[in-house]
Amino acid sequence: MEAVTQKQTPGVIVPGEIRTYTGVVINILDPRPEQILIEDIAHALAHLCRFGGHTAKFYSVAEHSIRCSQTIEPEWQLAALLHDATEAYLIDLPSPVKALWPDYRAIEGKLMGVIARKFGFQCPLPEAVKETDRAWLKLEWQNLMLEDNWGTLDPADAKALFLEIFDNITGPCSSLDKEAHGHKIYHHANND
Repeated sequence: MEAVTQKQTPGVIVPGEIRTYTGVVINILDPRPEQILIEDIAHALAHLCRFGGHTAKFYSVAEHSIRCSQTIEPEWQLAALLHDATEAYLIDLPSPVKALWPDYRAIEGKLMGVIARKFGFQCPLPEAVKETDRAWLKLEWQNLMLEDNWGTLDPADAKALFLEIFDNITGPCSSLDKEAHGHKIYHHANND
């Protein structure tokens, strides 16, 4: 199914709607599976910094998700890779701030349900994914916030690796199957 796209006039704001990297317009209050594309998720997460950007160097949500997916049992790898996928549409709001806005949690929960159905993983997330996420949070806090002793990926590399891991987990598929699995054949001049 072809994703819904729309040209937007600069300065025109429709509450609840955003235009993604691939040109899809999604209403975050009423998301539809055909609006969710893995390229949009990978691109946005690769360009979002963890900890609200308060790290000594850039460390993306995509890289965090990659680390989670690579350190969990195979049955939970897809859920771990996509556990922060809502942040591609809602940004990475630090957990202490997120806790103050119950409406945000409700919007995030609804969006995660659509993403989970689209890509075929359990929602709510399995406890194993939550535990892995918490374990990486502790490691990241120590190694990126309290100390600065980790190398990190730049956004282009994080995006490419995220998509490669997604394809490895979900298996090879044809171009037609790619659209069904949330791929949009999309070429951008900068490819980033």
